[in-house]
Amino acid sequence: MRGRAAFAGLALTVLVAAAQACEGSGLYTNYASFVDAGAPDASRAPDAGLCKDGKSVDGAYPNRPTDVALHATLPDLTFDALTTTGAATKLSLHEYFEPCAPASRLLVLRTGAAWCGTCRWHYAHTGAMKALDVGARLTFLDLELANEDGFQPQAADVSKLQKLIDAPDRVGADPKFQLGKVNPSTGPLPLYVFVDTRTMTVQDLATNPDPAELELRIRQALATLDGAPPPPLTVPTKKDGLFYPNEWDLLHDMTLPGAPPPDTTNAKAEDPAAAALGKRLFSDASLSPSGSVSCATCHAPNKLFQDGLSVSEGVAHTDRNAPALALAAHQRWQFWDGRADTQWMQALLPIEDAKEYAASRLFAAHRIFDAYAADYQAVWGTLPPLGDTARFPPAGKPGDAAYDKMPGADQILVTRVFVNIGKSIAAYERTLRVKPNRFDAYVAGDAAALTGPEKNGLSVFFRLGCAQCHWGPRLSDDAFHATRFPTGRADGKADVGRQDGQALLVQSPFLSSGPYSDDRNVAHALGIGIDQGMVGAFKTPTLRGITGTAPFGHGGKLQTLDDVVTLYSQGGLAATDRRAAGVAPPWLVTFDHNAKGALLPFLRVMDGDVDP
Repeated sequence: MRGRAAFAGLALTVLVAAAQACEGSGLYTNYASFVDAGAPDASRAPDAGLCKDGKSVDGAYPNRPTDVALHATLPDLTFDALTTTGAATKLSLHEYFEPCAPASRLLVLRTGAAWCGTCRWHYAHTGAMKALDVGARLTFLDLELANEDGFQPQAADVSKLQKLIDAPDRVGADPKFQLGKVNPSTGPLPLYVFVDTRTMTVQDLATNPDPAELELRIRQALATLDGAPPPPLTVPTKKDGLFYPNEWDLLHDMTLPGAPPPDTTNAKAEDPAAAALGKRLFSDASLSPSGSVSCATCHAPNKLFQDGLSVSEGVAHTDRNAPALALAAHQRWQFWDGRADTQWMQALLPIEDAKEYAASRLFAAHRIFDAYAADYQAVWGTLPPLGDTARFPPAGKPGDAAYDKMPGADQILVTRVFVNIGKSIAAYERTLRVKPNRFDAYVAGDAAALTGPEKNGLSVFFRLGCAQCHWGPRLSDDAFHATRFPTGRADGKADVGRQDGQALLVQSPFLSSGPYSDDRNVAHALGIGIDQGMVGAFKTPTLRGITGTAPFGHGGKLQTLDDVVTLYSQGGLAATDRRAAGVAPPWLVTFDHNAKGALLPFLRVMDGDVDP
């Protein structure tokens, strides 16, 4: 994230008029609480009764009723954490309690997640806060809600999060969001909670504050504790009159993606001959026994590599909407439920799916032998003697008698051909590029590329917290969230999403860590055990090209962008609605009709024509 050096030098800047304009928007949530706190508040002053003769009275923690609320004493919460050597341990708030300290310090409790774009900006700028003249009075405790994929954080995830933080103090895991109660109105992550270490009372809170607001809140809290005058309020500087420095940095990290990252699990990922073969296979319906289904059936090049249907149609209706394909090579996970961890694995699964191709690896291998032998062998080497149909039956896959009766060595030979079909198609898909749009022109410096309403919509996009999940070059976090969108199943039953996808993924022979990968050292973390947060969770879609990829949602039930934004504004379908599974997370921000209307002009800018 950009702008780290400039952060420490920001003046104490909060524009009163701007704060009034943003009242009710989620910005400056407790503006009045610190503007009016010019004199020390006796009810929040250090409690002399907690300290006697330089020692804590009870030796551990404030001995009084506690609650997670503004101006209340926090309970002695406990979190999973790591020791300095990386071993799992527990971390409790009583470790920060110092009732006999000569001056108060601020414990800065910051709750966020590795998948969260706005959180990542704050993580990258922690050192700048410590570089302030009051930095020595700050102690940070970062609490992780979920790992980069949305799963409950494990010890390894906490360690990874620590590496995202500039000058970290301590990091723990808080998947239950124990501090969420301090802010009933919700707000974009990260959530900051400022605690007086002499009393362990909550002095203030902030949700995704801009740099000047964050500095002001810290100084205000310390001034209140010291009985000093509050810091002055001055006018903030906004880029293009709308965007705070953190928003401007995030905006410029949304640069149009170019070539996808390397895929070393596919040795032919960058081979032009493999891509040329893959392009032909992509549109070849003869890979399906019906002769009617190819990759292009659901990912048509003339439709932004989507199909425009609510749910895709192979030999039968499927249960989900076809995601746009142009940027798939940039994704950590494939499919809505992430049941493939490489692009070549994704290309394989529809071929043997009963509702899509309804084919088999033996059938596909024979098609290669009959129609593509020379091109295949130029890329991948010698084909097995598939003309021997007694040895290699015309059709079959694991679970079919014809395939299961084959010697294991022959099964591997056929599966290798099958895998190379997927790797060839993936090599072709990696060549796809999205053309720049007016948003990209604005990011590149053309201030006139967007209209006033479109710029305002982009500002609202940041203010509402959309950049929590929609950030980076593709405007997606690649993580899984239960946002309670309606199912696409014909029987109307809720789709459990990632929970089922995870089960399919871990047992697949085509994993990046499996025997058909060309580099097993880049295996993705698969999650551990059953995570209830993954029930009804689906991967965050990219916003690039969104204007041309209706209908929307994993079930394809939302026909317009207005429908999408309306459902998000309500926090998804109601908990009692059986068309969706899972529980909407507490960080899912809701917003009003006015904000929804302001957001839409920006979203309508996000077209995404593809160079096929």
